[in-house]
Amino acid sequence: IKATLTSIPIFYLSFFRIPNRVVEKLTQIHRRFLWGGGLDEKKIAWVKWDTICLPKDKGGLGIKDIRTFNRALLGKWRWNLMQQHDDLWVKILNSKYGGWR
Repeated sequence: IKATLTSIPIFYLSFFRIPNRVVEKLTQIHRRFLWGGGLDEKKIAWVKWDTICLPKDKGGLGIKDIRTFNRALLGKWRWNLMQQHDDLWVKILNSKYGGWR
């Protein structure tokens, strides 16, 4: 799951806030893939999804929660904007969209 399904939307997640409906659909796809269900077929979930999303050292499978991962990636951009205020890309964004501070 981590190598295929999670890597596909990472580019989108790093730039845009993902809509709730998309989060729900991606999570549904991940769950059905993990439990072996098809598109129309539901299987029994033997472990809570919150437990599966825990790190491996805490008993989970280390699968990232999509909403939390999206917020972390967006926060990384905000941090870069604050720390690299003299870089060219930051100056371009500030001149085009205005400063956000």
